Amino acid sequence: MDLKQLRNLVLIARYSSFGVTAEKLNVTQPALSKSIRALEESLGVRLLDRGPWGVRPTEYGQRLIQYGELVLSLTEEARNELDAMRGASRGRLRIGAVTTAMREIVPAAIKRFLLAQPEVDVSLNEELSSALYAALLNGAIDIAVMSKPRELSEEIEFVNLLEIPVDIVADRNHELLKMPNVTLADLTQYRWVIPARPEPDRLALEALFSAAQLPRPLAICETTSSTFQMSMISGSKWLSYLTRTSIFMQGPDAKFVALKLDGKTWNRNIGLAYRRRSVLRPVVMAFVRELEALCRTQMENSARR
Repeated sequence: MDLKQLRNLVLIARYSSFGVTAEKLNVTQPALSKSIRALEESLGVRLLDRGPWGVRPTEYGQRLIQYGELVLSLTEEARNELDAMRGASRGRLRIGAVTTAMREIVPAAIKRFLLAQPEVDVSLNEELSSALYAALLNGAIDIAVMSKPRELSEEIEFVNLLEIPVDIVADRNHELLKMPNVTLADLTQYRWVIPARPEPDRLALEALFSAAQLPRPLAICETTSSTFQMSMISGSKWLSYLTRTSIFMQGPDAKFVALKLDGKTWNRNIGLAYRRRSVLRPVVMAFVRELEALCRTQMENSARR
C-alpha cells in the first residue's frame, strides 16, 4: 500500500467514478483500475463495488477510506509545516462551518486572514455540526466552526466562541401566534422540520421536552438544509427552531416568528474545533487567532448595547 493508491481510492469514492477521477488526476482509466486492483490484491479484500449507479466503497473500502483521508491530510500538514519552517508563505486551509457562523463571523475572519496571508488557499464547506465533527476526525477539514458535541474526542481541541439564543419558530400566520403565552405542552400536537440526531440543537430540543415530562417532538421531515427547513414550514402548521440572529426572522417582511414561550429554550454554543496535531501548522493557528479576536470584539460590542 502506498500514498498514491490511497489517494486514488479516496478520490474514486468521492467522485463515484473512475472516469471523473482519471480526468482529475490526468491519468488513464486503465492505470487507475490497475492501481485499485493492486491495492485490493495486497489487502486480500474487495474495496469498491461497480454497478449502474456508479462506484461505491464496500465495508472494507469505507473503513480504509477513513484512514486514507486522515493519512493524506497529515501528509499535507507535514508538507505545509516544512514549507513554513523554510519561510514559505503558501499553504492550504480547509474550513467547515454551520450556517449560523457562515452568515457573518466566518466570512469576516476569512477576509482578515487573507489580507494578512494572501497566498494561502482557503476552501469552505457548510454542514451541520455532526457532519463537521466527522469530517474533522477523518482529516477532511482542518477547522470546524460548530456547536460543541456532547462527547469530545481526545484528538479534538474545542474553544468556545459565542452563545446565541435559540427560538422555536413558526410561520407568521400560524395559529399559535394568537396565544399570548405558549407552553411546551401546547406544542406536542404539532410536527417538526428539524435535523436528525445527534445534531446538538435537536438533542437540546428533546431535552427541553423531557425535562417537562412531555413526549419528544416528532419530525415530519429531517433535513440538513436550513433553506429547505424554512421552505417546509412556510405556510404550514409545522414548527422548527432558529437562532435569534437568523436572517429569516429579521425585518418587517420576515416569514417566521418566534413563539412566545412561557419558559426559556436554550443557547447554541458556537465554538472552534481543530485536531490537536494541527497546532503545529502556523496557517491553522493564524486563522484561529483571527476568529477568536473577531468574536471577542463582537461580544464586547454586544455587552455595551
